[in-house]
Amino acid sequence: MKIAVLSDIHGNGIALSYAIKDFKNLGINKIIILGDVVMKGPMPSQVMELLNDKSLEILAWIKGNTDMWFEEISETWMNSSVKERQLYLYYKYAEDNLKKEQILFIKNLPLEYSLLLNEFKILCVHGTPKSIVEAIDDSVSEDEIRKAINGVSEQVILCGHSHTCFIGEVNNKKIFNVGSIGNSLDGDNRISYGILDISKKEIKCTNRRIEYPINEIIDISIKNKFPLLDEYKSVILTACMNLKQ
Repeated sequence: MKIAVLSDIHGNGIALSYAIKDFKNLGINKIIILGDVVMKGPMPSQVMELLNDKSLEILAWIKGNTDMWFEEISETWMNSSVKERQLYLYYKYAEDNLKKEQILFIKNLPLEYSLLLNEFKILCVHGTPKSIVEAIDDSVSEDEIRKAINGVSEQVILCGHSHTCFIGEVNNKKIFNVGSIGNSLDGDNRISYGILDISKKEIKCTNRRIEYPINEIIDISIKNKFPLLDEYKSVILTACMNLKQ
């Protein structure tokens, strides 16, 4: 059994369409979605429609930290800093470009999900089992990872949030940060997603990197008057966070 694991799509419908085409060409139709699907990117509704593909079998779909903004931000939300004002612009863009039922669906997603596949227990989280806004990757020490996964009974932990792939094993638990579909931040602007290959005896974790036409998502962001356009273009092209943000 092979499963595609997607995280941090961030409203990039071009990247998502290429990822879906790629794993379908590999004969994969089962997927797990680890959150941060629509914000902050120029194609929120199109992303939701792509994930509504009836040929895809969604085994798990959880919230990410930006998905939580639909609950945390409102019309009367006090944005008292530059960062908060930026968050509100992204929130408002997504709200204006999504159907009410799509927003309600995201609001009702769980924060984590545990599933059993071929006798393997798998925990799906966005950040870590302890926090939706922290991450597990190469920048985190093994001691910190032990603290983050303490108390987890599942043998495999799937995660995202940092937009940086990580495959490791700590305390006899496989940990797989699958990176980002639509907004990589590891200096490589290609799509990053994960593939789980599950047999009766083992689970293999593979990071899949594929190119997509970045100019198309930039053109759409310009056409749609996506907020903070210069920052978005810079991050998408360089796959590095703009420190001025």
